[in-house]
Amino acid sequence: MKQRIKNKKGFSLIEIIIYLAIFTMISLLVINSLLIVMSSFNTIQTNKTLLEAGMNSMERISRDIRQSNSIDLVNSDLGGGLLQLNTTNESGFPTTIKFSDENSKLDLYQGGILSGNLLGPDVLLDKLTFRRINTKESEAVKIEMTIHDINSKINKTKIFYDTIILRGSYK
Repeated sequence: MKQRIKNKKGFSLIEIIIYLAIFTMISLLVINSLLIVMSSFNTIQTNKTLLEAGMNSMERISRDIRQSNSIDLVNSDLGGGLLQLNTTNESGFPTTIKFSDENSKLDLYQGGILSGNLLGPDVLLDKLTFRRINTKESEAVKIEMTIHDINSKINKTKIFYDTIILRGSYK
């Protein structure tokens, strides 16, 4: 009788299918993990952009309100996103500072001249409201600002609030 010699040089079809199934499952887990990390990075980047733009612009508005003498009520539309302040420049001469919601940008005017957009190129202004608070002793402004990032794939908005007393209005 002849003995059959088995040649075991390759894999069987079942082994190949099992290996492919395991490889596919591991690949899907790795790809899913990468997608989650990339999504988290985009969310963090959007939050960072919004917080930086919002905090920097609110700080600038707060500082200018705090240092101003009074609110120019004739040239301001407080509910419509326009605030004009009467103040003095470095030389001590009277001048104005204006914050304006124009074309979804937060524009700053100093002495009637446009200085630029306080929010930067990647952030748009959704809502800007100024409310005047007037007492016998002082004058204050309450600010509400809503912004969003235009480069983000997620629809994220951020709301900022602040209330500032005009130092020049103390009595």
